[in-house]
This record gives sequence, C-alpha cells and structure tokens, in this order.
Amino acid sequence: MAVALGLLMVVAASRIEVAQQRPYDILYVPRPAALRLGSVGHPTLAANLWWLKAVQYMGEPRAAERGWDRLFPALDLITDLDPQHGYVYQVGGNVLASEGRVGESNALLEKGVRNVPDRYIIPFHRAVNAFLYEGDYAAAARWFEVASRRPNAPAHLAEYVSAMYVKGDAPEAAVRFLTHLYERAEDDESRKALRKQLDQAVLERDAALLEDAAHVFEGRHGFPPVALAQLEHDGLVTGIPPDPFGGSYFLDPDGRVRSSVSARRLAPPPTKDEQRALLRRQQLMIHSAEGSVR
Repeated sequence: MAVALGLLMVVAASRIEVAQQRPYDILYVPRPAALRLGSVGHPTLAANLWWLKAVQYMGEPRAAERGWDRLFPALDLITDLDPQHGYVYQVGGNVLASEGRVGESNALLEKGVRNVPDRYIIPFHRAVNAFLYEGDYAAAARWFEVASRRPNAPAHLAEYVSAMYVKGDAPEAAVRFLTHLYERAEDDESRKALRKQLDQAVLERDAALLEDAAHVFEGRHGFPPVALAQLEHDGLVTGIPPDPFGGSYFLDPDGRVRSSVSARRLAPPPTKDEQRALLRRQQLMIHSAEGSVR
C-alpha cells in the first residue's frame, strides 16, 4: 500500500494542470531529496517520469518562444535520482549546447563522465563543445583523450586527439599520447594506424617549430626565408629534423612547412571570424532540422 501511494504521489507531482502552463513547460523543479522521499524507495521510477517531462520540454515546437531555463535543472534532477542514466547526459548535453547554453551542457556532460565511466560518447561530446563552441583546442584534446580510453571507443578518436593537440599549440602532447598508444598496441592493424598518426603528429610538432623560426627570420630581415637551411644558418634552429615519412621538409610558397613525400597538414586553428561563421552555420542547420520535424 505504501509503495502504491508513493507512486501515485510521484505521478501526481509530475502532472501539473496543463491549463495553468504553457504546453510542455516545467514550472517547478523539486529538490532531489524531496522527490526521492516522495518516491518511497523508487528514485529510478521518479527519474524516468521526469525524463519523459524533459523529452516533451525539449520537443515543444514553441521552445524558442518559451525559453530553456528549466532544462538543465530538470536534467540535473534526473541524473541525481539516477546517476547511471547515460542517455540523459548525451542528449541533454547536445540540446543545451545547441541552444547556446554551453556552460550548462559542460556541467551535465562532466557529471556524466564521472557517473558513467563506460560510455565514451559523453566525454566525446564534451570535447566537441570545447573546440566547436569555445575554440579551446587543448581542452578538446584532453576530452578526446578521455573518450579514447573508454571501453568500446572507436580507434579513430586517437586521430582527433592528435588534431586537437596540434591546433591547441600542444603538438608535443600529441606525440606523447600517440607514442603511448603505439607502444601498447596489441595487433598489427592498430600499430599501423597509430604509426601513421604518430608520424603526422611529429611532422606537425616539427613544422610548428620551424614555422615559428621562419617568422623570427622574417622579422629580422624584412623578408621570409625561401629555404629551411636559412633558419639553421641564422642560428634559429640547431638543425632540420628528419621527416618521419622518409622524405625531407621544405617551405611552401605560403610559408607552411611540408613533407616532400606526404602532402597532408592539419589545418591551422580558425580565426575568431571563422569561428563565428561556423557557429552561424551550425545554428542554421539546427533550426532547419527543427523546421523539417515540425
């Protein structure tokens, strides 16, 4: 009887009079302790009922008019009642970020990283927030690294780590991380893929040092170097590092260092204007997708 009464209390608390609210709004988010007490020993059931409310809240066609102030408190409540509800962190983190509430998204995702250690997609989305919305490539690299160490993480996450560390001016960290993975690889396929990624990270590290020296050379002489040997002659570098791909380094007409046998270079970090343009495109895609659903 007590359990049945408790369940009725939970259901009743979750069904506020529709006439008194805007459609699929959440007017009040209770404290976790109060809801846990009202659930009479069934906090997971209470969490599932609130997840249904949150799904309706997220799917409301007039959400932009209504606003998103109650989403994070509701998701925080759900994951307090059921910390293992990995899908809440994943979906909620994405929705919050897409609506410009990146700080709340980060808080929810980081809570998920702590509470659901076997789901790599949660730190993966935290990494996406770091590079897409915040332009913090070093943080993105750290979160991709966390994701890559989780069970069942795709092998290509190691490449994301490398790319973000390079963009975040931390190519040496990329080299260390990939060296660690390469030395512990258990099969030939993994070793082959990691060797290629490690060589790319070494190239990016060497190229960054040589390009910095080229900028100093230009400041000294008023014109850019045409050959890397000029940097060594000027004492700006102690030697030209060997190309990990087996060729040799050279300066292209744009001033970027390249390998004579591997043309690939990671793109430099976008400017602030490029970041803003990327965010505008992402927002347009989100609004277009929402319109097609309606």
